[in-house]
Amino acid sequence: MILAVDDNVIRAIGIIWEGDGVYFTRVLNEVERLHNNIVIKLHTFGGSVFDGNLIYNVCNASTKIERLEIIGIAASMGAIISQSRKNVYMVRNGFMMIHPPSGYANGTAKDLKATVNLLEQMEKNFCNDLSATTGKTTKWIQENWLDGSDHWFSAEQALKENLIDGIIENETEVDRFDPSEIENENEVYARYAALYIPNITNNKIETDEMKKEVIEAMNLQGVNENSSDTAVIQALVTRYSALEKKDEDYKKELADLQAKLDEQSNGAVASIIDEAVKAGKIKKEDEPTYEAIGKTSGIEALQTVFANMNTRKPIAGQINGGTDANLDRASWDFDKWQTEDPRGFEALAKSDPEKFKTLFNAKYTK
Repeated sequence: MILAVDDNVIRAIGIIWEGDGVYFTRVLNEVERLHNNIVIKLHTFGGSVFDGNLIYNVCNASTKIERLEIIGIAASMGAIISQSRKNVYMVRNGFMMIHPPSGYANGTAKDLKATVNLLEQMEKNFCNDLSATTGKTTKWIQENWLDGSDHWFSAEQALKENLIDGIIENETEVDRFDPSEIENENEVYARYAALYIPNITNNKIETDEMKKEVIEAMNLQGVNENSSDTAVIQALVTRYSALEKKDEDYKKELADLQAKLDEQSNGAVASIIDEAVKAGKIKKEDEPTYEAIGKTSGIEALQTVFANMNTRKPIAGQINGGTDANLDRASWDFDKWQTEDPRGFEALAKSDPEKFKTLFNAKYTK
């Protein structure tokens, strides 16, 4: 899970992995030392039940969290976490999804019985948490919301069911859609994640400093060194447009530059989507959705979405799970890392950026 702190606001975005409960607790404690009016902005498809429970407990116990805002999706364990507080709000185009915890196990009959017992206890906790905030009986929740199916709630429906306390304006524009009609559930999360998850590019380390120098030299507004290339270019074009230039040759040059940038960007988006179709990540008929993401959020955001599609999805309440730390990773390529150990690959980008860049270039530079 990505945690980003801005003054008294903590943005919690992404899948809840093993260890994220401790990570969230540490970040919350640091912010609590400085602020008494903390706002949690949540966007998650769920993940580890154990870590999610820890996040629920520390949020529930905090005396300094003023409100919790669902800014995209609060699904699975994310829905339970959202019930840890009073003053819970959801953006108008957001969704919540509730279903029972799931897991897997192997071994003897005794092992399997132990797993069943654990899942039943988790489900009981879910019922109690949901009952406390909605006023519905645990029996009703068990029969209607934890019956084995995914139950999606729009902001209006969540408010009607007392799952939230109010509806707030959207933080980002996502076309209205019915999540229950989307075949790939990861697509529901990706539609928002593409607009929230920080950009990850093969040359980010080298380009951040260059972006910073350009931004300072041109006094660009609304962007920083962490902004996408698309956003910086747009800010640069806007800055030039605001200058009092009457020279017709300059105006033509500016128009030609914008047209060239648009052409290059559209071509890159089309190429990335075409590769995703060939790789079987998306269907041909889904191309318009991803074209919109590429044009509005930038090429880096589109690459992040497709990269996440290769990521192994964690199972809520995972039993005897995790990656074998003894596997030989020396021969792994980009796709192997994404499939077998995505969190390790994220760490590799920081610990050994040269190796990460080599793998990235081997994947995308043809």
